[in-house]
Amino acid sequence: MTAMAVVERTAPAAVRVRARPRRVASRAEREAGAKVELGCLPRLLGYSLRRAHLASWRQYIAVIGEQKLRPGLFSLLVLVGSNAGIAQIELGKHLGIDKASIVALLDRLEKAGLLERCRSTRDRRRQGIFLTAKGAAELESLIVQVRALERQLATRYTRTELDQLLTLLQRLYA
Repeated sequence: MTAMAVVERTAPAAVRVRARPRRVASRAEREAGAKVELGCLPRLLGYSLRRAHLASWRQYIAVIGEQKLRPGLFSLLVLVGSNAGIAQIELGKHLGIDKASIVALLDRLEKAGLLERCRSTRDRRRQGIFLTAKGAAELESLIVQVRALERQLATRYTRTELDQLLTLLQRLYA
């Protein structure tokens, strides 16, 4: 153990310093299978969100498959399907994605034949984004799978708890 100085006031003008032992990490080898202490991590919002995201991601990949659309692209297709003709800047804003990244995502989906860009007749600078027939069919199939996955994830909560959880999470990014 090493010592750490502690300042102690004994009188208005007098200050006395005494040593207090400080913990030093043990260099002893851990037992195989020993319980891992998480320290402050479970009380950190970022850590808990990250762990929840990873659990959700793993289940999405297990149900939907790694070769299918990832969750971010699924969200983009849902927005386009629900808002035919939406502008890429609106998509980026609602998904929290910067302009350069949204263009790359749209390029990927357009190349896959799932959506198309159409230049506005009123404002030549604006391009509306639309699902293709293939994109609409793919989205419809994915929505069925994602809803089944969501039902599976939601089994851990009562309806009230799930509504509250969603409200609290939405408050983080609102």
